[in-house]
Amino acid sequence: MDVASTCSVDRVFLDLKLLMDDLNVMFRTGKIGYAYVGVTFLKIEAAYLNITFLRTFVMCARKWSHCNDLDLIKSFKQEIIQVYFTLASSRSLESNSCMPVDELMEFIDLILQNLADLTTSDLCIVEMDPQVGAQVQALEAKLTFLKSFIPFAKLRGTVDIPALLLAHFEVVTLNAARLSYMCSCWDDEFCNPQFCSKIYEQQQKITPIDFQVYEIYMEVLKATRSSKSLHNRMMDKQILNNFNDSLISRLWELLCCSSSFVDSMKDEMPILYAGLRFLRSILREQQEKMNEQNEKIGALLCEAGIIICLPSLNRVKEGEVSFLESTEVLDCCDMLANTNTHLKHFKDQISGSSVIESLPSFHSLRAPEVSKTSTHMLSKGKMPIAHEVMVGLDDEAEKVIERLVSGSKQVEIVPIVGMAGLGKTTLAKKVYNDSSVIYNFHIRLWCIVSQAYNMKNVLLQILHSDGKHSRMDDEFQNLDEHALLQKLYQKLKGNRYLVVFDDVWDIEVWNELGISFPDDKKGSRIIFTSRSSNVASQVEYGGKPHNLRPLNDKESWELLQKKVFGKEDCPQAFHGLGMEIAKKCKGLPLSIVVAAGVLATIEHDICVWEGFAESLSSTTVSDAEQCKKSMELSYEHLPYHLKACLLYFAAFREDEKIGAKKLMCLWIAEGFVEIIEGKRSEDIAEEYLMDLIHRNLVMVSENRSIGGGKTCYIHDLILEFCKTLAKEKNFLQILRGYDELSIFNEPPNLHRLSICCSEEDFIKSKLFCPDLDTLLFFNATRGDKFGMLNISSFFSIYKRLKVLNLEDINLMLKELPAEVESLLCLRYLALRTAQPMEFIPPSIAKLSHLETFRLNSCTTVSLPDSIWNMKKLRHVHVQRNCIILLSSSDNVVENLSTLPDLDTLSNLCLYLDQEGENILRRIPNVHQLQIFNCGGRNRVCCNMSRLECLESLTLGGKYFSGSREHVELSFPMNLKELSLSNLGLPCRKMSLIEQLPNLEVLRLREQSMDGQKWELMEGGFPKLSVLTLEYVKIVEWIETDPDSDDYFPCLQQLKLQSISNLEMMPACLQRISTLETINVSSCGEGVKSLVREIEEAQEYNGNENLKVIIID
Repeated sequence: MDVASTCSVDRVFLDLKLLMDDLNVMFRTGKIGYAYVGVTFLKIEAAYLNITFLRTFVMCARKWSHCNDLDLIKSFKQEIIQVYFTLASSRSLESNSCMPVDELMEFIDLILQNLADLTTSDLCIVEMDPQVGAQVQALEAKLTFLKSFIPFAKLRGTVDIPALLLAHFEVVTLNAARLSYMCSCWDDEFCNPQFCSKIYEQQQKITPIDFQVYEIYMEVLKATRSSKSLHNRMMDKQILNNFNDSLISRLWELLCCSSSFVDSMKDEMPILYAGLRFLRSILREQQEKMNEQNEKIGALLCEAGIIICLPSLNRVKEGEVSFLESTEVLDCCDMLANTNTHLKHFKDQISGSSVIESLPSFHSLRAPEVSKTSTHMLSKGKMPIAHEVMVGLDDEAEKVIERLVSGSKQVEIVPIVGMAGLGKTTLAKKVYNDSSVIYNFHIRLWCIVSQAYNMKNVLLQILHSDGKHSRMDDEFQNLDEHALLQKLYQKLKGNRYLVVFDDVWDIEVWNELGISFPDDKKGSRIIFTSRSSNVASQVEYGGKPHNLRPLNDKESWELLQKKVFGKEDCPQAFHGLGMEIAKKCKGLPLSIVVAAGVLATIEHDICVWEGFAESLSSTTVSDAEQCKKSMELSYEHLPYHLKACLLYFAAFREDEKIGAKKLMCLWIAEGFVEIIEGKRSEDIAEEYLMDLIHRNLVMVSENRSIGGGKTCYIHDLILEFCKTLAKEKNFLQILRGYDELSIFNEPPNLHRLSICCSEEDFIKSKLFCPDLDTLLFFNATRGDKFGMLNISSFFSIYKRLKVLNLEDINLMLKELPAEVESLLCLRYLALRTAQPMEFIPPSIAKLSHLETFRLNSCTTVSLPDSIWNMKKLRHVHVQRNCIILLSSSDNVVENLSTLPDLDTLSNLCLYLDQEGENILRRIPNVHQLQIFNCGGRNRVCCNMSRLECLESLTLGGKYFSGSREHVELSFPMNLKELSLSNLGLPCRKMSLIEQLPNLEVLRLREQSMDGQKWELMEGGFPKLSVLTLEYVKIVEWIETDPDSDDYFPCLQQLKLQSISNLEMMPACLQRISTLETINVSSCGEGVKSLVREIEEAQEYNGNENLKVIIID
């Protein structure tokens, strides 16, 4: 096979690559649509993947073209695999016809590229089988070691790699090529369990350093010569860094099975690991003096390499032998101790140099212990005002609204600009929700960009922000950026739209998104909020920035009063001090509300207020410093238990909307929440959260219908304050991105670690922190396809964990690893799997302290009957549906074991019959329950009245046609929130719900009711405040007595969505004085007409505050 063959393949390879790039450009410029590019792109990528593997094979075959073995080469993959096998078998350690080193390195590069393609292309094999994907990653690590060792050996003075070692490397590489090609066949006829097992066996046999060549390998590393003339200094450093990374990777794998080692090695190996990570950080520095250290670093890596590649150690890693049995144990322990001593001496030598000063503080400094701060408790005086108070924004809002609803018909960007904490987002929200703006635009969308944004996240935010696509989440999540851009374009095309981009730092986000915003000359508008006035001036459609001014002294004082005293007047004696405090806040709303949070919770005494006023900085400090000072004072005045709760927000990402219930479960698992006899921990945690909200340190982003916050967040400045303080107090370490992860070593007494990076970077970093109590993982590229193949390390390394949150990464798992049972201290476990995990193993019951279990799965999950033994379990949430298995002996109801502390369960899949009723009796104290009825269409019969603690119930099921023959339900009397869908409850039986004395929120969705006439019972719904009707098909909705006022006495919100058949609505809606809002979305003209009649009648009856919002 000649060079021409390789060149031909290369040309095809490049042509396909260029074609894919051209398709991307044509799509972005709108020359072709997604429907075309989607199918075409997949076909081209499949061809591209095949060509890359053929290219690797041709390169190998060219070297061995004189062999008769190549007669076997045909167009079939099986025969190519056989050729690789034959070539590897024909090589011997005595062979003198090895590949030249340069060609061997090129061959390794091509194989590594093939392996990368297997896990990153749209034909990704890890989606087909995670076990095969795990073998691909293991093979990558072995080849990467070879690739790094050869240049390192040359750098250390080995000009010619010994022939025996080179021959061994060649055999390893050929076997790796064969295995990679086998993996590429996963979608062919090889797709079976036997093939998967074969892949595993072949991967295990590939050993970069084995007993046969270890002595030669050791001789190479012991060479004391150096070759300073072969490379420039930067290349030397890169060679050292690459080999060090490979050693760290291999050592990390050994640490994962360190239980097989003697105690002296268990102590010394983590020290070696920390030393190598320290060298990694040194090698990243660019100072000139660091070049003098390369020789010493190389010698240290040689010592470490001799130990880490010891064949006996690697046999332990593969599970073949316990190192306790090895005769080499004493020699290895001595070498390990000596190497660690040399590493320590090297670290001590440079500790005082300029190099060490630039390293991250967690590498050389130990953060102070958490101080025992004051346990000052919340004053029993008036709580601060939690709702959003706006002062001094009316004139600002009028100016912005004028630009939105009038002026040019061309698309225009309206930038709202100002420093942090000035109220840009507050003004944008005020404008966004103004009635004139709502009426003016067909579509209103909102997204938060932030400094570190991910384009797919931004697109998903925009598409979901209208609230209409919650059921399409999975569809959108699986689309790439190009498809999402097309979806957004289609959504906006032909409409007058308003889109808000909150917290824009860089115009690049608009450069990437702008193509999806059509200019149909309809007067569409885009709002940017930004700290930079240059953001919008650089783009097409960019308008003049609206520079938000600070509050003046009068407005500052007004805002402070409202946040501290609400509607009450401030006592005259406090006026002077209050105005002084407000003035010191320099017109920054954030600084003012934080100060108000302190004033409202301290004693209303002149001396106390004077002390607080004196503690604020003088007027000579900068605005940012003044804001920081306000936050410090607010933190100092927090009770001890609230300090931990506030600092915990540092673990989350900027602008992240955090689920309140999830946050409270984390607080409880961390032990922040005080245990009080006779009181639910969840109620106490909610009090803590509301306290932080009242103190203006936490903001509510979405309210629950029955009160309290559904999601919450903290301001960027408060987040930065919390992150700094959490690190200083060693309360929590935050790592963002690979650069921080890769050089982090666990400091003493570190309890909590929050990581935000891609799964790929996390795997590559080889983090080892065995003493952690809490590990919170957030994916920096949420929504991307790449998933974590193996999480066994989490269970083998982090055995002391109490909290493990992996809910933000895609685990490529079909079953939970058996090692999960080793986390005996675990209280909180959250996972997400991209594979169909159909069951949880019974061994999960060994986690006897587990309180919260969250699983986001793509299929229905069976929970084992052993779950009934987990008496501390309080919250179980399965994203799709879960089935709880019952043992065959559980027939007698009186003998059933229960979960007495279970507080939340979703989404439970059961039959609404006697069997389902028996399961519900085993969770007697549940407060929140989501049920999916998996029974047939004919009968629904279930008594839930025994669930006396139940407050929130969601009841759904499969879509069905026609009517049910029999529906018999009873609900608990304490129910406050009820959501129904696909239930088919006859309209004549709606009195079952109307009679519930404590019901506050009712949502009736598709097929929740059966019938066309719903006649309200007089005196029904005594406490109902929120009523939602979605996709219901009733025609007549009336009262028993139209002249009576005994209907809906507390109704505040009425929401109607996608209702087209309704012809009559209750007359009482025209007279209810409590009614505040009516939201109508995607309803027929007849429904809109009925709502307008209600609006006119309400206005006639004196209710001028009623807001009616009608959206097509």
